[in-house]
Amino acid sequence: MGGLIGASMVWLNTTKKGREVKGKLLDQAADIYLEVKDKIMRSEAMEKLSKQEFVVMVREAVDKYAVQNGLAGKVKKMLTKLISTQWGNLQKELQKRQKLS
Repeated sequence: MGGLIGASMVWLNTTKKGREVKGKLLDQAADIYLEVKDKIMRSEAMEKLSKQEFVVMVREAVDKYAVQNGLAGKVKKMLTKLISTQWGNLQKELQKRQKLS
């Protein structure tokens, strides 16, 4: 299993097609993250948002995006994991926003 994961990572980073796929995934993840972030920033309960609630919002946004763009289940999982890792960055942005208010 580890060999397959390693081989796929090498493919994503070394081949032209792999870099294109990786770039497309990162672009999609960025679009979805911005959508979720905007929704959170407009929310009245943004200071009380938990990581679990954030992940639920990410899943919902990825599911919606996947339906609109015909994404496969594996791609949905990768996007959900990738965007969910942005919890720390979102927390920093929320703290900055609170300091400016």
